[in-house]
Amino acid sequence: MSSGNLAWPFWGALTVISGMVDAISYVALGQVFTGNMTGNLLIMGFAAGGVAQLSVVATLISLASFFAGAALGGQLTARVGDVRRRLVIAFAAESVMHVIAAMAAFALPVTKPAGQYPLIVILAVTMGARNTVVRRLKIADINTTVVTGTLTNLAADSPFGTGAQTRAGRRTGQIGALVLGAFVGTLLLLHFGPPGALTAMAVFSCLITGSHIVFAVVRGRSGPR
Repeated sequence: MSSGNLAWPFWGALTVISGMVDAISYVALGQVFTGNMTGNLLIMGFAAGGVAQLSVVATLISLASFFAGAALGGQLTARVGDVRRRLVIAFAAESVMHVIAAMAAFALPVTKPAGQYPLIVILAVTMGARNTVVRRLKIADINTTVVTGTLTNLAADSPFGTGAQTRAGRRTGQIGALVLGAFVGTLLLLHFGPPGALTAMAVFSCLITGSHIVFAVVRGRSGPR
């Protein structure tokens, strides 16, 4: 599987970005997730139940935007059969959207819903598209947006479970990458605010995309194994 030959640190880097995205959206954009939709469904229930600081509107915007992005990702996977080309398109588009989000953060009132909602849309659409593209690859224990299943598998196959320890390193790395992303995203927010945090994330995203494009070009020239 050509897509699976990408080194797991690449997928780990995407998972770090996911942690950064959700840290920024939850802490700075009205306590809403733009990558973790399970969390959003719970938040919507909490908000509907009367928790004042949570917003049903913001959560619905994120859910709808993620849905739209996932649908776009489905269109991409259906129309672009070549996996390498599909990934280049998907990750390049993601980086462009991250740059747009960073630029918008400097122009919008991010402390108010009028400024938060557009950023929620941009980030959730991006994460929805990526989630579809990555999941369609069907690489075991690689999701990049949520790690509940990965954590479950890690525990089930641990010495306290079956003892098989299948892909324990990859699973641990994915979980750690999400936590690391959330940690870094929060630190950036506290020190530089949403515009600075989104800018740093956009730069990191572009670096990861650039490295993938170089990898794809080199692989293309060397031919299939």
